[in-house]
Amino acid sequence: MISIAQFSQKTLNKYGIENQQGFYFIVLIAGILSCISSFIGTYVNLDIHQLLLFKNLVSWDFTMPFLGALLGTLFFPKVRERLASKNIMRISFMSLFISFGLMIFLINTYYDFLLRFIIGFFFLFLFLELACFQAETFQAPYRATFFSIIGIEIGLASALGSSLVDVIHSSAEVFEFCMGGIFICFILTFLYKKAFIDKKKNVNQSAKGSEQPFYKAVFIFPLIFIAIFMEGSMGGGINSYLPIFFENLGLSKGSAAFSYSLTGLGSLFLMPIAGRMGDKLGYEKSFFLTTILGLLLASITFFVTQTALLSFLFFLIRGVHASFMCLMYGWFAVKCPGKNLSYGMASFSLIKNVSYVFAPLGVGALMVTYGNKGLLLWCWGTVGITFMLIFFQAQKSSL
Repeated sequence: MISIAQFSQKTLNKYGIENQQGFYFIVLIAGILSCISSFIGTYVNLDIHQLLLFKNLVSWDFTMPFLGALLGTLFFPKVRERLASKNIMRISFMSLFISFGLMIFLINTYYDFLLRFIIGFFFLFLFLELACFQAETFQAPYRATFFSIIGIEIGLASALGSSLVDVIHSSAEVFEFCMGGIFICFILTFLYKKAFIDKKKNVNQSAKGSEQPFYKAVFIFPLIFIAIFMEGSMGGGINSYLPIFFENLGLSKGSAAFSYSLTGLGSLFLMPIAGRMGDKLGYEKSFFLTTILGLLLASITFFVTQTALLSFLFFLIRGVHASFMCLMYGWFAVKCPGKNLSYGMASFSLIKNVSYVFAPLGVGALMVTYGNKGLLLWCWGTVGITFMLIFFQAQKSSL
C-alpha cells in the first residue's frame, strides 16, 4: 500500500512542485504566523485602550505596527538582495521572540510603542519573504491555484488566532504563546534545510530571458498599481465599517460582529475558483471577470433591504476582493521574476497598506453624509474604477 508520504510526494509532483520541503515549510510557517499575527493584534487592540497610561495616545499606539510595516516594506528589497531567505527568516524570528518577551514586562510602559513598531517591521519582513518564497516555489500552470490555497489557510489561521483571545487572557500568557509559536518557526528553518537549497537556481531559471528592470514594469503597467490601491481601499473600507453598517440596520453589537465575521468566509469559497481560473484562462480574463462580478454585486446592494440578503452579498463581495488580491500575487510573481521579485512584492504590499490607511477616512466621510449608503457608494465606486483601470490597461498593453 502507498504511504501518506508517497501519496503526498506524487501529488505535489503531479502539480509541478519540485521543492516539496519548501511547500511544507510555507504551509507551516504561513499558518503559524497568521495565527499569531491575528491573535496578538486582536488582544492588544482590545486590551491597550483600557490602560490609563495610553488614554490620549491610543490611536498612536494602534498605528505603531503599521508604521513598522511601512518602513519594513521600503527596506525589504535591498535586504533580500544581500541575505538568503533562511537568514532573513531567522533574524526576523529571533527579533520577534525577543520583542514578545520584552512585551510581557513593558506592555504597560511607553516602551510598548517601540516594541509594537519592531513587531510590525519584522512581521512584514516575514510575510513578504514568504510571498517571494511562494512565487519561487509555485510554478505555472498551478501558481495562482497554490497562492489561493495558501490564502485560504491564512484566512482560517487568522480566524483561529482571533478566537483564542477568549481562551488566553493575561498578558504573560499571551506573549508566551506568541514566543512559543515564533520559536517553532525558528526551529523549522533548520529542520527544512532543503527548502532553501534550490532558491538561487529557481530564481535564475525563472528570470532567464525575461528579467527586466523593475521600473519598466511600473511604466508598462501603471494603471495596475492604481487598481491595486482602489481595490485595496474597498477592502479597507469594508474591514473598518461593515460591522457599523450591520449595526445601523438594527442588529445588536454581537449580531453585527457575527454577521461581519461570516462575510469573511466568502474568500474560502471563491479564492480556489479564482486561482484555478487564473491558471486556466490567464490573469487578464480573470481580472476582468472578478471586477465585473464585484461591480455587479456592489450595484445590487443598493436595491436590497433585507439584512440576510445584504450579508450574503457582502459575503460574495469580500470573496471577490480576496480573489482579486490573490490573483495579483500570482501576477506579480510572473511579471517581476528574479531580482525584481522582492521589489514587486514590496510595492504591492506598500500600495495595499497605504490604501488601508486612507480608506477609513473616505468611507467615514461618506457615511456621515449618506449614512449606510456611504459604504455602498464606496464599494461601488472603488470596484468600478478598478474595472475601468484594468480595461484601459488591457487596451494599452497585454496583462
